[in-house]
Amino acid sequence: EDEDLDDGGLALARCRVCCARLHRRGAEAAALLGPRRAERLVGDKAFVTFNAFSAAAVATQVFHAATPGGMYARMAPEPRDVFWPNVHVTSKQRTTRRVVANAVVALLLVFYVVPVTLLSLVLSDQSIKARSPAVRRYAETSLVAAACVKMLQPMALIALMLLLPPFFLGLGFWEGQLSWSANTLAQLSRYYSFQITNVLLVTTVAGSVINCLKTIIDHPKMTFALLGESLPQVCAFFSCYIFIKAFSGLTLELCRGVAAAQQLLKRLVYPSATARDRAADVLGIRDLENPGWFSYGKFGAQDLLVVVLLMTYSVMAPVILVPGMLFLVLAAIVYRHQLLYVYTPIFESGGLLWPPIYRRTLFSLFILHFTMTGIFFLKHAYYQGYCVLALSCLTYLYKVQMRNMYVTSSSVAHHLPIEIATAVDNAMQHDPNLHDDDVLSQGLAGYLQPSLRS
Repeated sequence: EDEDLDDGGLALARCRVCCARLHRRGAEAAALLGPRRAERLVGDKAFVTFNAFSAAAVATQVFHAATPGGMYARMAPEPRDVFWPNVHVTSKQRTTRRVVANAVVALLLVFYVVPVTLLSLVLSDQSIKARSPAVRRYAETSLVAAACVKMLQPMALIALMLLLPPFFLGLGFWEGQLSWSANTLAQLSRYYSFQITNVLLVTTVAGSVINCLKTIIDHPKMTFALLGESLPQVCAFFSCYIFIKAFSGLTLELCRGVAAAQQLLKRLVYPSATARDRAADVLGIRDLENPGWFSYGKFGAQDLLVVVLLMTYSVMAPVILVPGMLFLVLAAIVYRHQLLYVYTPIFESGGLLWPPIYRRTLFSLFILHFTMTGIFFLKHAYYQGYCVLALSCLTYLYKVQMRNMYVTSSSVAHHLPIEIATAVDNAMQHDPNLHDDDVLSQGLAGYLQPSLRS
């Protein structure tokens, strides 16, 4: 270690010495235990703590190895965000598992269309009235009965989609995600894809095209006219869908009805004699007194679907904005209460959830543009349709600009800027209550594996 080095250079020098020692220890372990066993025991990751923020910022933005892929450095998640069982998973294993996990998600995305389509065909109000004349007569004479019949399909679809978030969470951890925040982002992305495909697209096609299929075959020229008439009719289903989420889903979330049902299920399969048994987490099922964390991946994908529905059908059936407004107002109140007084945060991602939510909001805006274009073309208003297409092009250029500024690896938001890091280092140097080794001590204590703690 050179005495002329400043704090940043000294920290980088220590980093290089640490990495050299890791490589040497890995080679010694491979010689003693064999390559495969040493790979399982030693691993290919390490947490390095710096005594200066500027040094850490530089270390994550430079290439450390001449060989491509020889060494990567990035900002580590906070200690409580680390999922320690996956730290031993090597890069090769994680890549293989990611390919398998993506293949499973793709297959499930295709085959999940079947039960969603069956629900649309069997539990729709038209099919129920066609199979049961008594139900049809009762629905025609009673508004309450008619509303109950219309609610059956949305309720069944919501229950079917609620099976997916726990599966995606477990799949992400099996895949090898190193942190809760990274796994939450993967869960949000996959669940959102399922919501768009199986709730929006499949339900729209099953509710619009299949009902008009015979007429389209007999009179192909009437295809666009029939779609223009039938697509807005699906708005009634989605209005009921949003109403159920607002008045049933949020109500159950506020009174924690689902948590009470989970506690009852846990009591049936797991003992509850001691406090440790009651505090245990069994396949994601907890007691009512142990709320756990807020599932940003599940609730975020569900709420983004509401945004897509509102933007898609607002130009065809503006009445959907009424349940949408009620849902957004109630969701803001309920989620704020639950986050402040019920759930216990287990990680702080520093705003990593905002970029994917922002991109999917822009995706909803693109769907709105294309829907408006299709309606204008059906009404033979071609000038207005081309204007909306031009607006979508401007929106895309804005999306690219925002992505380059805040999302890519060369953006300001992707790394800690040296300007801010240097300012923080200078403030720490003039802090009389902070010693030189406090940051290092906190890092060593925070990133110590749980099995090594007393």
